[in-house]
Amino acid sequence: MTNTLNGWEVPLTLKRIKQSIIDGDSVKTEEIINFQGVFQPLRDDQLQFKPEGQRSWSWYWIHAKAGTLNLQTQDKIEFQGTRYKVMSVKDYSLYGYIEYQVILDYE
Repeated sequence: MTNTLNGWEVPLTLKRIKQSIIDGDSVKTEEIINFQGVFQPLRDDQLQFKPEGQRSWSWYWIHAKAGTLNLQTQDKIEFQGTRYKVMSVKDYSLYGYIEYQVILDYE
């Protein structure tokens, strides 16, 4: 099952954006991450499981080979010039991949 994404994945690059407070100043750091995976919109049937107020949000899936991306819930990322926020992480590493659900970040 470790070949689950073979044939579907492509090389992708995103930026992980972290903000921290150092000596009272806000400091933003960016980390470039290259990985093999799939970036796609959430299917309509998956949106039906979201609370009613969240169904109109722009939801996306990222499927990445296990161990290549390592994002956490609430992380901010940038993909192709657009910022997103990680809303959920599902570990399917027994099958060779991790699933992330992200939304557009309007900050």
